[in-house]
Amino acid sequence: MNSSLVIDQQSARERGEPTTNTFYVEIVPQADRIRRVLLEPGNLIIGRSPARAQLALSDSRISRVHLRVARDRDHGVTVTDLYSANGTNLDGRQLPPGVAMHWLIDQMITIGRTRLILRYGRPHFDEQEYFL
Repeated sequence: MNSSLVIDQQSARERGEPTTNTFYVEIVPQADRIRRVLLEPGNLIIGRSPARAQLALSDSRISRVHLRVARDRDHGVTVTDLYSANGTNLDGRQLPPGVAMHWLIDQMITIGRTRLILRYGRPHFDEQEYFL
């Protein structure tokens, strides 16, 4: 094995970064820096309310509880609009509220003024960037 890869994996582990390919969500707000969040198996609730959403985004056009992202072995990654006030777009198409739709790698979701992109690979994270 390449010794620089071993060192790279060791330093990534020390920083808490994944050392293998994984799913993550790239968050692109309108006027802030891009963030990346690991997408663990299970459900991730995204919204504006830090008390009710696991991933809180400060965007006034996002509902307190806006979107559910679910990752499991059988169904891959799905997204469900949780009857939000302003709706959810997946690659420019409005999602029907309450219906789980497949979210594929590199597809873009728009909620409010914020874009979410599903990625797969070995991302580089800034310090503490992917902890919820």
